[in-house]
Amino acid sequence: MSPSRIPLLMVALLAAGCGGGSSSAPSQDVVFTVNDQGWGSIWLMDEAGKARKQLTESRPVDSQASGATNPSWSPDRTRVAYAGTGNSAVQDPAFEEIYAMDGDGSHVAQLTKNGAPDFSPDWSPDGKKIVFSRGNIVATETPVASLYVMNADGSDQKELYPAKGVLFVSADWSPDGDRILFTRVTYPTGSPIASVWMVNSNGTGAKRILSGASDATWSPDGKHIAFSSGRDRNGQTCFAECQPNDEIYIADATGANPKRLTDEKSEDSSPTWSPDGTEIAFVSDRADRESANDIYLVDATGGEARRITTNDVWDLEPDWK
Repeated sequence: MSPSRIPLLMVALLAAGCGGGSSSAPSQDVVFTVNDQGWGSIWLMDEAGKARKQLTESRPVDSQASGATNPSWSPDRTRVAYAGTGNSAVQDPAFEEIYAMDGDGSHVAQLTKNGAPDFSPDWSPDGKKIVFSRGNIVATETPVASLYVMNADGSDQKELYPAKGVLFVSADWSPDGDRILFTRVTYPTGSPIASVWMVNSNGTGAKRILSGASDATWSPDGKHIAFSSGRDRNGQTCFAECQPNDEIYIADATGANPKRLTDEKSEDSSPTWSPDGTEIAFVSDRADRESANDIYLVDATGGEARRITTNDVWDLEPDWK
């Protein structure tokens, strides 16, 4: 897991030391984050990368906050949950909360409000609950976050699976509602080491299913998962130190029989399945290793990836349910 794939909020944590009504489903298919010089906003586009529509606001004048990130479709595609800094003008992880809005950007509701960072929301398959990460409010050398769950209107917030000195991110609820995938990140030497874990939806039976992997997401039929991993060391990215680049893989729902789908000396990450399970959208910097991230599509059986966005901003975190 490269530093670029830690959620934007957790980058801020490291630097700091530490329901409305529903509308009809929009015509666009993919919801995603646009990062423009550190400010995140949530957008929609169709599966060809066209008909882009901005849902959340652009950076307010003089704001240093991180904006909106981590978008997640509700199962009926009428609502989008996301993490946002609200009207804060300063970059402070404690201001990161969970929000939900209609698919056209209207009827925004703030679901969490506390002094701890909340991020990485994902809906239960019946649309009644949202699982998310809640960071430790006590300053630590490395980020710490547990898994929480709440009703879709923000009520009845409960800790689902506590973190002990580690970071839990990128939760993804199984189509049958019984299990939740998540990424567990540790910092044994100061650099992030990621693995994919699975926990029952009641918080019991947590177990690791993949080492050296992150960003795991269920196929629509629940029989497979897609994930990111640098296990084949096909290229590297160097920040403070060099790490293998991630590529996109699929595996059985248990993590067995992994198969690599992409083969580029670039950083490929954030996979999300098409609603029919035939394609996977993901983020890659292959077009411009220095300053660009775009969204690509690849068949779930493998083959040549197809670039669907080309912009001077970073297109990140697609969700295509």
